[in-house]
Amino acid sequence: MTKATVIHFPKYLDPNGVLCVYESGQQVPFDIRRIFTVSAMGGDIRGDHAHKQCSQLLVCVSGQIRVVCDDGLAFTYHLLDSMNIGLLVPPGIWAREEYMTDGAVLMVLCDRGYEADDYIRDYNDFKTFIGL
Repeated sequence: MTKATVIHFPKYLDPNGVLCVYESGQQVPFDIRRIFTVSAMGGDIRGDHAHKQCSQLLVCVSGQIRVVCDDGLAFTYHLLDSMNIGLLVPPGIWAREEYMTDGAVLMVLCDRGYEADDYIRDYNDFKTFIGL
């Protein structure tokens, strides 16, 4: 089973601010087909599902978000708190995003467009999908 992987993006500082680059085939290990953002209040939970085929690259562009990844056998915990750090979540990993700060913003880069039937929203269905 493939695990979630941390990716570090180039970060360019200048007196006016910070620039980070997310480029298909370079820093992003797939062709980007969809991008969306999610914001929530501190204490909120988002995600809480897996995908059958879609890979997602999660980047917190503001605030702090803890991502809990579950491969059916073990949990890993990842704190996203900088826009130059991303978490690549492959298909078959259950991911839950815990918003640690009010108004935190998560940017999600996907290798597939939206497909409702790609989502696994029931944990028992997830365990069946991964063969447990």
